[in-house]
Amino acid sequence: MKKNLLLIGIIWAILTVICLGSISNYDPDNANGTTQTSNIIYSLIVFQFFPSIFVTAYYLKRKCMSKIHYAVLSLLSIWSFLVLLAMGNEEEWLIFLIILLTLPNVGFVIWIKTKQKNQTIIKNDQHKNKSKTEKNNSYDQLKKEISEYQLKKEMGEYQLKKEIDEYENKNQKTVSEETVSEETVSEETVSEETVSEETVSEETKPTKKGIADLLKLPESETLEFKSTLKWDIRQEKSNPALVLECVKTIAGFLNNRGGILIVGYDDDNNIVYGLEKDYPFTSKKQNYDGWQQYFINQINDKLGKTINHYFTIESISYDGKTLAKINVKTSPNPVFTKQDNNEGNFYVRIHGQTENLNPQETQKWISDHFTN
Repeated sequence: MKKNLLLIGIIWAILTVICLGSISNYDPDNANGTTQTSNIIYSLIVFQFFPSIFVTAYYLKRKCMSKIHYAVLSLLSIWSFLVLLAMGNEEEWLIFLIILLTLPNVGFVIWIKTKQKNQTIIKNDQHKNKSKTEKNNSYDQLKKEISEYQLKKEMGEYQLKKEIDEYENKNQKTVSEETVSEETVSEETVSEETVSEETVSEETKPTKKGIADLLKLPESETLEFKSTLKWDIRQEKSNPALVLECVKTIAGFLNNRGGILIVGYDDDNNIVYGLEKDYPFTSKKQNYDGWQQYFINQINDKLGKTINHYFTIESISYDGKTLAKINVKTSPNPVFTKQDNNEGNFYVRIHGQTENLNPQETQKWISDHFTN
């Protein structure tokens, strides 16, 4: 485009020089009856008017104008040519002829510019409509991707539950008959007087490889991680409210499909804090036995002693720290949580979150998931 404009400019400059040369070389003695005004008009016709027709046609082509514009240009060119000839022969009517020449050409230019403006408005509207359509299509595509993501998430949670069940079945095969007998799961062995290291013997601990695989899994309806039991990592002080969060998770597992709670691991930042942070704030012993006794006391106080049959606690050494793995089964009866002197809180583990159901939701959940 720039090369074409440069070429047109060069040609037009040459023609202008020739036109000026023809006008300046006018000689009345050799004019054969041609006046100076006629000489000027004829020079303009040959060296300016005719070339301007081709330049205008080229401009219309570049702007993708319709055939009607070329037809008008042709008529205007014929009219202008006739007027210029009249100007060369009728000098006394020169002013009138100039007006007849100027007005149609000015009107043609205004008409072309108006058409261009209308085309620009139409193109802008089309562009806006296209952008709006693309935006709607993008929104529809986003909704489709969200639906696919939710479907994949549900399938992933199902697969996670399956892997956890397989993991539990594998561990259960390694537990001896003595460690799973009625004596080790009876209410007396988890009471405050008889809790001991027998409940977390080496035979019940998974291997380091097993716990490493478990820590790689994301939180789900049947898996939850807690950094600590009582020590607040952010505030760097003891925070009893954190204990209630662990109790809520246990209650949520009991009221749904069961699950596993790992205490001592921050899954968001992949940091192993261990139980050692809690030891000074859970018992005078400042060891795992004191921590476990404190945890069971909190469960008994807020959920009741009857649910002790449905969870077990294991201590696991990992990365130089001690983790607690609480295996929770589904309770045959609804479990309510005592909180702020309120015994009516009902928690359920749903989509990787522990939800507090309102009375209507609680009644429906119990009706759908528990039998008398």
